[in-house]
Amino acid sequence: MKSAVLGGRYELLEKIGEGGMSYVYKARCRTLDRMVAVKILKSEYLNDSGFIDKFNTEALAAAQLSHPNIVNIFDVGQQDDIYYIVMEYVEGKTLKELIEEEAPLEVEKAIDIAIMICDGIHHAHSKGIIHRDIKPHNILVTRDGMVKVADFGIAQAISKKTITFGGDIIGSVHYIAPEQAKGETISPATDIYSLGCVLYEMLTARMPFDAESPITVALKHIHDKPVEPVNFNASIPASLQNIILKAMEKNSASRFSNAEQMREALLDIHSNKFANYSRKHLNGKTMVIPALNNGGGAGGKKRLRSTNIILAVIAIFGLLGGIFYTIGGNFFPDEVVVPEIVGLNIKEAERELDKYNLDMTVFAHEASDQYKKDIIMYQDPVKGQKVKEGREIRVKLSTGSELYEVPSVVGLTASDAEISLRNEGFVIGSTEKEFDDKYAEDFVISQKPEAGSQVKRGSRVNLMVSKGKTPDKIAMPNLLGLTLEEASRELLDSKLVLGTLKHQDSNDYYVDQVMAQGVQAEVFVEQQSTIDLTISKGPGPVARTKDIAFQLPADQDYYTVQIKVSDSKGERQVYDEIHRGSENVYTAVSYYGSGTIVVLLNGNSSKPYKTIKL
Repeated sequence: MKSAVLGGRYELLEKIGEGGMSYVYKARCRTLDRMVAVKILKSEYLNDSGFIDKFNTEALAAAQLSHPNIVNIFDVGQQDDIYYIVMEYVEGKTLKELIEEEAPLEVEKAIDIAIMICDGIHHAHSKGIIHRDIKPHNILVTRDGMVKVADFGIAQAISKKTITFGGDIIGSVHYIAPEQAKGETISPATDIYSLGCVLYEMLTARMPFDAESPITVALKHIHDKPVEPVNFNASIPASLQNIILKAMEKNSASRFSNAEQMREALLDIHSNKFANYSRKHLNGKTMVIPALNNGGGAGGKKRLRSTNIILAVIAIFGLLGGIFYTIGGNFFPDEVVVPEIVGLNIKEAERELDKYNLDMTVFAHEASDQYKKDIIMYQDPVKGQKVKEGREIRVKLSTGSELYEVPSVVGLTASDAEISLRNEGFVIGSTEKEFDDKYAEDFVISQKPEAGSQVKRGSRVNLMVSKGKTPDKIAMPNLLGLTLEEASRELLDSKLVLGTLKHQDSNDYYVDQVMAQGVQAEVFVEQQSTIDLTISKGPGPVARTKDIAFQLPADQDYYTVQIKVSDSKGERQVYDEIHRGSENVYTAVSYYGSGTIVVLLNGNSSKPYKTIKL
């Protein structure tokens, strides 16, 4: 990490998890003094706008959701080349870890977990969001048994489609719905299918479908019926098995119409099977009816007199109860949950607090680079705390940033530029050098932030300094796969110098072939530059297999599909079949070492339909 603190407030403490496209850190929010989880996009995706968009989509989608069974999102931001999302820190374990430790789970416990998952995804569906990746790894179980659905990173609005099976399959293949595997339109029923798979695994300690190849697993979801879970766990009631199999119907219309319907079906099993779900309630409170003892016989007058006293007391308490029922709120204020007002301006905050009969007082003003003027930057008590109506919420109000104009240092020497910036209260940041035909050596070519920018005093200013005029350069030739003799001759012809040689074992290149070069091909380098090479010691390429899956266009009724491989053994055609338009094509291709797989439609080699790098 370039910084241990993000956004000036989130202090990273330790890495606690890793996903396909991000790392997760435990962090402390300095502003609110609480633990949070910070998800950070992996550096290998920073130059991929698609992954960045997907990462931002996670924040936008999840920020709409607020529910006890969903991991809450607090903040999203960017610092330099770091993209991050701040979310609720949940102490506990993933459902996958719980399954590995305890499965098969007790029937009641599995139903409890499934009910809470239903609650969470039903709330998301009501907001127009489908999770699309419900699996045990994305479900957290807290120490007190609360279940929270996490990672809405691939959630999208209901009106959108999943990508086709030919791209990266969204969602883990062991829990993927048939329509998702086929690249068809998804719906809330897609999440219900995945939840059915999760419930199946909780109760049987195995996934409903498994195979060595992900494609084979996906095809099983599309075509095969799951083995009835009772075959692996005889304690599963028939009614619960029916719920699992209904949730996993191939046709989405045959599943539960929504997650709430599935939740009600699970609750029915609880009410019929487990006593603690059979208590009667009235207005959310358990009714308790005390036993009455009507005495008789000797001492009747005394008992009668006592009875009259008791009746009088009951009448008085009844009268007082009616009074307190009518105006009791004036004596004992109700408890309310404090809303989030950080980030609101003072008028918006007052309106929000009025909804909960809470007051506000400003106890401090402070400059802030994160919050604009008159925006609330801190509140006490914090969001989620229970207080009495009428309670004062103390807030700290931002006075905005204290900004200063960055001076121009372009055209100055590096030393003069540093003096100029320090005199204005700024700090020299990174200093990089590159060749430039306009500025002489050691003169500043550019600066960031640019001159005239309004930034906080004490900010870093990065400089680009000239190395002098650009020397003659040459595009680095591709030496991979050449023998050492051939590579040496190629370097000599390109006016480059052979540098250090390193030898190591390789399964991708034959003995004496170049397996790595110090400068990548097509990168411009100065003539007479020294190029280091790594030479293979063998044993050379061995056969490997690549699963290929893609969907054909719908423009024509039929296509001739050809697949060609170019690798360490040369170029060859490995597939030649006729398929219908829109059909999904699945096959496996053997290859040696590195190279490419090219898919051609109707023999059109000038415009390959698909190119896969090996």
